[in-house]
Amino acid sequence: MFTHQDIARYYDLSEVHYRLFWKLDTSRSLHYGYWDSSTKDFHEALLNINRVLADKVSITKDDNVLDAGCGVGGSSLWLAGFRGCQVTGISLNEKQVQKANAAAQQAGLQNRVTFAQKDYLNTGYPSESFDVVWGIESVCYADDKSAFLNEASRLLRKGGRLVIADFFQAENLPQRAAAAVKKFANSWAINEFALESEFCRDAAAAGFCRIVSEDISQAILPSAKRLYKAYWLGKPAAILYRLFRGKPTSLAANNVESALLQYTTLKKGWWKYRVISAVKA
Repeated sequence: MFTHQDIARYYDLSEVHYRLFWKLDTSRSLHYGYWDSSTKDFHEALLNINRVLADKVSITKDDNVLDAGCGVGGSSLWLAGFRGCQVTGISLNEKQVQKANAAAQQAGLQNRVTFAQKDYLNTGYPSESFDVVWGIESVCYADDKSAFLNEASRLLRKGGRLVIADFFQAENLPQRAAAAVKKFANSWAINEFALESEFCRDAAAAGFCRIVSEDISQAILPSAKRLYKAYWLGKPAAILYRLFRGKPTSLAANNVESALLQYTTLKKGWWKYRVISAVKA
């Protein structure tokens, strides 16, 4: 079982890969993005997912948004800058929070967005503090997804909206396929992906209604393919590292293999990338 410390450590170790292959310094994105017919390049795809989710739950300047698992702050900064709303971003990783706050200062958005090191399962914020709870590829890290949904429901005002983009294991997989998906999840310090049916059931139990789930796997496929190509570029370097520097940590070694695993399991349909939105009843 991966701990909070393991998850924070994973992102510290993998940051160099994101800088090299994901243009982290400009995109501030740690996710797949969203490709559609009008997408011109990879950077635009990384930003597109913010527009897709913001439109899904109609975020405006009047909203107060919690970015649950904000990474280095890319989505929070986009929301504050392009939708004019108030945003609070939270992450388990202290270094990410520091970098995100520095980026907010640099962008002149410190009056509209702040970042804090907190656990989204137990934020400590008062009940009914937010209009929107937002998460991109972050809820998958919760061991108990229902605990996240309960906390999100507590934090939202009546009529508040939840929107996430995340990985979901395909239903009724044979044992071999389920083991391969779990191996992929573990390579990113995730214990396991949720099943859509269970997640939506738990959302209803937490007090959400108007639950909408959309499979957007095809919209992230070009990014998955990019990561797959990065695997073949990075494999020789990983071999040389092992020869001359010794065996890397398991998290570092698994992160290299993840680029292969994520693509092969996605192409086989063993996991889906979904946007799920809901309204607090």
